[in-house]
Amino acid sequence: MKSPLLDPDARIVIAHRGNSAFAPENTIESLRQALELGADAVEFDVRVTRDGVPVLLHDPTLDRTTSGRGQLADVSLGEVRTLDASRGLRTWTGGKLSVPTLEETLDRFRETPMVIEVKEMAAAEPTVRLVHKLGLQGKVIVGSGETPVAERLYRSGLNAIASRMDALALLPLAVVGLYLPTPDYQVLSVTPTLGPLPIPSARLAAAARRMRVPMHVWTVNDAAQAVTLWGHGISGIITDRAAEMLVARTGMRWAGQAP
Repeated sequence: MKSPLLDPDARIVIAHRGNSAFAPENTIESLRQALELGADAVEFDVRVTRDGVPVLLHDPTLDRTTSGRGQLADVSLGEVRTLDASRGLRTWTGGKLSVPTLEETLDRFRETPMVIEVKEMAAAEPTVRLVHKLGLQGKVIVGSGETPVAERLYRSGLNAIASRMDALALLPLAVVGLYLPTPDYQVLSVTPTLGPLPIPSARLAAAARRMRVPMHVWTVNDAAQAVTLWGHGISGIITDRAAEMLVARTGMRWAGQAP
């Protein structure tokens, strides 16, 4: 069965770092909550510890989201395991949470479509290796905001997200109605704006669909904006507020629009 993450005709809700508006980001609890709400997929970030173990963390430093200080790359997995990963959400009252390893996350949610944002080159090979080891090639897509990392992932044997450079290169083609017949990537993932300017989402989505490549947009937390984007042919909405996007999508069905 084809993953909804790879379906250009899908209209899916992807939980950005889990249910991150209401639970500490990139934790097992946040991912669990998002799926319990009904999210179609989850997205999370990966970096590596000093001893090369991939863990879920967005920033290169521990300060914002954990009880630790300094660079993740300077501490071992054992040290990371002592930290409280709930510190990034001041409204959280659910107690201490750990920084999960990528392996335990993949194993826990192995039936779930997952988007992995590989934040650094050092995390690329360990991430790819674990996905293959657990046989989750059909459940996972990988990408990176760093172009060299994204291009490394093109050669990973996994379904990959377009690099920022390749996404930008597609924009002028989309504006004039052209597209790439054989892209190196399987998914296009973009922001709603390019600097102060909105992206031509309908044209970009149309170009992606001609390539049979789904287009995801991040990070969308406004329900009306999500409905507009879905109406433009966007395949996936990546959001901190999965519950609100799911309600918005249901409203589209009530209005007689294709979900």
